[in-house]
Amino acid sequence: MILKRKYILNLTFIICMFLLGACTENEAEPSPYEEVNTMENVKIELEKDVYDPEGETFILNTINDSEDEISYGAAFSLEKEKAGEWYVVEPNEEMAFIMIVYSLDPGKKAQEELSMEYYEPLKTGNYRIVREIEGEVLAAEFEVQK
Repeated sequence: MILKRKYILNLTFIICMFLLGACTENEAEPSPYEEVNTMENVKIELEKDVYDPEGETFILNTINDSEDEISYGAAFSLEKEKAGEWYVVEPNEEMAFIMIVYSLDPGKKAQEELSMEYYEPLKTGNYRIVREIEGEVLAAEFEVQK
């Protein structure tokens, strides 16, 4: 009888640990990008440096201080920093982006609202929005605090 209780307690503990592990953010793999923000005179940045775990509006600015027009799509990805390394955060459900090309003239700035509902609630920590522009990878970092 005592052995059976120990077995049930151990099994319960293992199941609880598995469920707790399943409740963490959906970090799938290390970031595929070794270098970001290498595009000269073009950058992306968020309106704020610190966000709440959910319900916030994310406004992303694309700034073209180059002498050329740039073009880019609506797609972006989210990454989280852990122990100095960046990891891809998978959305809670499948996401789709419209197939559109934005163009931005030299010396101009564009704003757009990013939908983060597929990632919420975010855990506290450091994150970055990653987007490709003209074949280069740009990132805008932010922090999530309660």
